[in-house]
Amino acid sequence: MPVPYLYEKNNQRIVVNDKFIYCDSIYMIWKNGASLIEEKYYSSDKPISLKKKDLKKKKEGYILFRFFELKYAPENYLINNGFKIVEV
Repeated sequence: MPVPYLYEKNNQRIVVNDKFIYCDSIYMIWKNGASLIEEKYYSSDKPISLKKKDLKKKKEGYILFRFFELKYAPENYLINNGFKIVEV
């Protein structure tokens, strides 16, 4: 089984794929703990641009954090955007 190519920039690691794959995660943080509430993956032929990709919302007794992260992308996109290959 071939090892997938891995690229890195600013401590963000992305795996090479023919599509853009994003992970949208929501975490709940409270006084004595934390929990992953929801996680969804999105696929696109083009990069997705959001005004606010990471959000923080304070509620009474807890805080919600949302992270929208690129996980997979085409190799030419990664090279053109300054990502460097990681030697495994």
